[in-house]
Parts: sequence; structure tokens; C-alpha cells
Amino acid sequence: MDGVPIFSLWKNTMPHAKLTSIRGCLNSTTTMIITRMEGKLERGGIGGSSFQVALDICKEMGIVEADESLDIDGYDAAVKLRALLVVLSASDEANRVILPTMDEIAKESIRSLKREDIKEAYANGKKKYRLVATANLIEEESNSNDTPTKRWEAVVRLQLIEPSDPLYNLTGADASVQLSTDVLGPVTVVSTNPTLKDTAYGLFSDIIRVAAEAK
Repeated sequence: MDGVPIFSLWKNTMPHAKLTSIRGCLNSTTTMIITRMEGKLERGGIGGSSFQVALDICKEMGIVEADESLDIDGYDAAVKLRALLVVLSASDEANRVILPTMDEIAKESIRSLKREDIKEAYANGKKKYRLVATANLIEEESNSNDTPTKRWEAVVRLQLIEPSDPLYNLTGADASVQLSTDVLGPVTVVSTNPTLKDTAYGLFSDIIRVAAEAK
């Protein structure tokens, strides 16, 4: 999410909280593509680009991975989701938390999405499509006196979003993640129209933090 300080937010402001779920639009390229396909929905017409044209525009903008399938087939979002699980679950040392492998995270593509689907969804309750990454902590049953094992169920799929959903108003290159815990939440962080400067600052802040911790 470019320069959004998700890891430091968790580490510094949510001490001893236990993560229970993650939900968000972690891949801004797919949000940009779908936004281009939506056009001016509120005016009653589709008016947007086809999937291929929207993809080509994003390529010209330089926001598509060299292998476009990493973005549009959900792999990039899945990688980011798993990275969040690895880091944010590390504080739950008292429990055995099983993380999903990349193969175990189901991934859905946006390739089959059509402008007609988008128009129909909007006509039916002003709903919008977004590629959403979700992870929920599931507690496994235990037949012993040991601490119950917990595991993460994770998926990246195309979802219909209601107007009341925090992800509904994401457009263009916007990205968002929502964290729920046992004591606080959901807490939603939104990155609005990030640019290369945001990405550069994210790298810069990482370098400063590493240098400070090395002293």
C-alpha cells in the first residue's frame, strides 16, 4: 500500500491486541481497472472502457506488473495479504497460529468482468465490484488440554460492495485495509490516490527506521 504505515501502526499503537480478521483492497491496479470500466455510473450509463482498454491505460500509467497476471489474477493481493498475516500474527505467541501457503489462498481473477455486469450491479442497489482480500482467524477443535490451534482462512475474490461498505468509495489507485482485533476494531486505513512519491516515502521511512533500530 505504498507509503501507508500498516506494520508500524500495528506495532506501535495496538500492543498485545490479537488480530482476528483482515479485509481490504490491497491491489490498487485492479481498483483502477474497474474504476475505468465503471465510467459514469451515477448518470445511468456505463460510459467506461472495456477490460482490455482499461488494462492498457494502466500499463501506460506504469502501475501494472511486468507479468500482468500477478495483478489481475489476484496473486499480488494474496502475497500482500499473507505478508500481513505473517507479521501481524507474530505477536500471538501464546497460541499456535497456522498460516496459509500461497497455494492455499484462493484467488479470483477480474478478467471475466464485463461492463454489462458492472452496470447491472449498479442498477441493483448501486453496488460496485472490487477485488477484496479477506482473512479470518479460525479456532480448531482440540481433543487435549493443549492450547487450541488457530488457523487463518484467506481468500482473494471479486465481491459486490454495498454503498455502506468502507471499501465502496475506493476509486482509481486507492487502496484500503481493515483490521479487526479482540479488543479494538475494525480499524480502517485508506490510501487515497497514491503516487510514486508515496511509494518512495515508504522506502525512505523503512530505511530511517532500520537505521534507528541498528544504533
